[in-house]
Amino acid sequence: MGYKIFTQIDKDSEDKFSAGLYFDKNEQGKYEIFIEKKNLLNPENLVATLAHEFSHIKILGEKRLDFNDEALTDLTTVVLGVGIFNSNSAFKEHKTYNSYGYSSIGYLKQREWGYALALYAYYRKEENSDWIKFLTPNLKSDFKKSMNFISANLDIIFQEKYEG
Repeated sequence: MGYKIFTQIDKDSEDKFSAGLYFDKNEQGKYEIFIEKKNLLNPENLVATLAHEFSHIKILGEKRLDFNDEALTDLTTVVLGVGIFNSNSAFKEHKTYNSYGYSSIGYLKQREWGYALALYAYYRKEENSDWIKFLTPNLKSDFKKSMNFISANLDIIFQEKYEG
């Protein structure tokens, strides 16, 4: 797999930064992704970005779909077992002595990650698994709310809805 580090993919673009980009196979037949250099300063964001770009390889590169769906790409990280990194990166607060703020990467909101992870945990019978303790406090709250919702609504959660 090829890789390149960039800080600005196109100097004329209005969008100066992206956590990562997927470019399919290069001339040598190897998948090529770009990872934003600033991710090297934050290992959790780096893993989340790599997981997202690898999910593009699984979905688009392996021709499982013929269109790009970024939310589905984020959800794929859950199925691949690394969604905890992406979910924790969805909303991060930071404080210093003179500033306060938040950052986020990815396409899903924190509540969507909580629900996706809860469905994953329920399906795998991991409602009390060790990995849950590694969720950020705000995400763990959404995860627990989602687990409670799933438990209270089992009759409708996994029921297919047909329209016709």
